[in-house]
Amino acid sequence: MTSRSTKPARRTYRTLAQIQARPYAPRHRDDTMTPAQLLAALPLGHRDWKRILACILAIHGREHGTKDKVVSNQTMYERPRFLFQFFEELHTKTIYHTVEPRCLGNRHVAAMVAVWAERGLSAGTIANYLSMLRVFAIWIGKDPMIVRTAARYLGSGSVLAHRHQVADEDHSWVAAGIVHADVLEQIRALSPHVAMQTEFSKLFGLRPKEARCLRPHEAVIPRARVLPRDADPNSPATHYLHLDPGTKGGRPRDVPIETDAQWDLLRRAQALVRPGRHLGRPGYTLKQNQGHFYRVLEKVGITKKERGVVPYGLRHEFANDTYEEKAGVASPVRGGSVPDRETDRAARRVVSRLLGHHRGQVAGSYVGSPRVAPSAQAEGKDEVSVKVRSDE
Repeated sequence: MTSRSTKPARRTYRTLAQIQARPYAPRHRDDTMTPAQLLAALPLGHRDWKRILACILAIHGREHGTKDKVVSNQTMYERPRFLFQFFEELHTKTIYHTVEPRCLGNRHVAAMVAVWAERGLSAGTIANYLSMLRVFAIWIGKDPMIVRTAARYLGSGSVLAHRHQVADEDHSWVAAGIVHADVLEQIRALSPHVAMQTEFSKLFGLRPKEARCLRPHEAVIPRARVLPRDADPNSPATHYLHLDPGTKGGRPRDVPIETDAQWDLLRRAQALVRPGRHLGRPGYTLKQNQGHFYRVLEKVGITKKERGVVPYGLRHEFANDTYEEKAGVASPVRGGSVPDRETDRAARRVVSRLLGHHRGQVAGSYVGSPRVAPSAQAEGKDEVSVKVRSDE
């Protein structure tokens, strides 16, 4: 008697790793199907929601929500992780156990907002999640307004209903009693590259990633090559620091080089690394240098838990110092007096431009609510022996 063959049961669901490796990998006779064709062939309510979501991401995952352009690599990295987690939790933590991505509705979002609130997520995180779901609603052919605001789900009185985007305290190192110069030697003893990166954050307001990706030999450009939106007619700078790799959203910007301290830092940076190299440790990837950066600063106590500050605090310090220089008074979060409106607005525009935002109101996230102002006065610059990129 022949034994019955035990044919393995067909798997409908695939692991997230498999989905990400081959988002719309065919398993039957649809080898030649495109993601759009495969999506059209799967009826609404199909149980293989992971495959449906993978097809939607394959078609739309690179698209910007409102503009005709491609989103950043970071956004492309975050979208699939959020959406797969969203539907996984929708099925396991709410009453909606079988909803497939194309059937997303307001009631499903409301159920997940309740889950997020119970978990204790911040108002900003919830707002970001809802923003991604509005873009997803457009992808599946629905009105993005099926995803309401957090206030509609949680009530306008909820602390999670409105994100707080204006600083109410100074997040810089100096506000926590930490003088950058005092800890710089400790950092340099552990890693001269990390020490150099923190100096660029302090003197140029760079994000940690921007400092790691900076190529000091190629970054110094003459004023004639500055991006029009970054050219400051009131600045005496003859050269600017051009930032491109590592900037947020891939938006390049140019920061004027105005002080002797900035020029001295550039000379030392060019002596530390070879032409064409970034400020991270040579022989390591940017990801490895990122981990090294935070480990070194943790060893000298620069953590939120130990001393109440993070590396990003140097960017806050640069913003508040710049505001005070341009306004002639301390920033609101430092208890400064109230200047006239035009002075305040002008100072905020300078701060925002130097930080790479180009919207004056963003400065409020660093210097506080609009009640202080700027008095711009920049010093001239003597000739120094720093390599600069030519106009050609």
